[in-house]
Amino acid sequence: MSVQPHVIVLGLGAAGSSIAATLARRGLRVTGIEQFSPLHERGSSHGDTRIFRRVPHEGAVYVEMATASFHGWNAWNRLAGESLLVECGGIDAGPPESRLVKAAEELCERYGQPFELLDGGAFNRRHPHFRLPSDWRVVYQRLSGFVRPDATRSFLHKMARDAGARLMHGTAVLRIEYAANGVRIRTQDETLTCDFLVVAAGSWLPKLMPELHLELSTERRVLAWFQPRIAEEMTGSSFPIFCLDAGGGWYGMPTPDGRVKIGHDKHLRQRIDPNLEPILPDLTDAALLSGCVREYLAGFDEQPCEMKPCIYTLTEDHHFLIDRHPEHANVLVFSCCSGHGFKYAPVYGEIAANLIEEKPRMDLELFRLNRGHVPVTRFS
Repeated sequence: MSVQPHVIVLGLGAAGSSIAATLARRGLRVTGIEQFSPLHERGSSHGDTRIFRRVPHEGAVYVEMATASFHGWNAWNRLAGESLLVECGGIDAGPPESRLVKAAEELCERYGQPFELLDGGAFNRRHPHFRLPSDWRVVYQRLSGFVRPDATRSFLHKMARDAGARLMHGTAVLRIEYAANGVRIRTQDETLTCDFLVVAAGSWLPKLMPELHLELSTERRVLAWFQPRIAEEMTGSSFPIFCLDAGGGWYGMPTPDGRVKIGHDKHLRQRIDPNLEPILPDLTDAALLSGCVREYLAGFDEQPCEMKPCIYTLTEDHHFLIDRHPEHANVLVFSCCSGHGFKYAPVYGEIAANLIEEKPRMDLELFRLNRGHVPVTRFS
């Protein structure tokens, strides 16, 4: 092995960009390869905002990653000289029997994180842009907020290059070849060799690594932006991010330009081929997403002013895949998927570095390639 190991990272979304920048700053030789342009919208890491929940309801390991990521986002804010994480507060809300709300409350208590437990009526009086049912339970976390994906990707790409990484965009990988002395990556233009390979290719993971027989489903989602009827500041604590355990699962957040962005956790459950051009949003998407505004918000236009598609890459149990290749210990698989991965971007680079350097790390048993399928606690 070379004195400075050469690491190739396939895929430069949230996970791959974090890993490339972190490893380059640690002195490793890094090459990042992305099949699309730097700020493409073909995957799951684009957009103006994504939710950051300080205490996620999905389980203990996610809370530990969120804790590390919270400090990481604040460090990135300082390095970037701008707010990549904006703390505007956030809620998990739903009917009295909601498992989502119960999980959020229990995890806040377990990890000693500040939160308030309110009923829907009290929350509406405090935040008049909401009209939640009065008997709902609401867990409010003041340290939650939103992160900025496109600004973050630009920052990470610059940080990686400044640390000496080579980033190759618009470069398709033809195949991966495993050898005794490393790994070869064949692209349409050249063949590269490396000591370690990190595959963070999202929906394209099964195509790149067919030998793993990964059972991933790729589904289309649509995000919609709604204008307030009266223009006002929306990024302060007056409008928190939200996860609503109703109708299959609503989520939303304020945006820097004063709108609200809304998505549905299941949407239309359309299976898609990520290699094909995205299916553009239509009236069916608009009708579905407008339902959240009609039911639970106040003071917004009921029709979206903008919509964009995105991809959910789903495992059977909705947990991530972070593990070594079962036959090649120098190959790492990173699929931080299922619609809730961007918030943990700062920790992915640290996890990859610790795996490569064989240092102690957080318990990743839940993310192994071979595991029991226990559904993640999300929306009922």
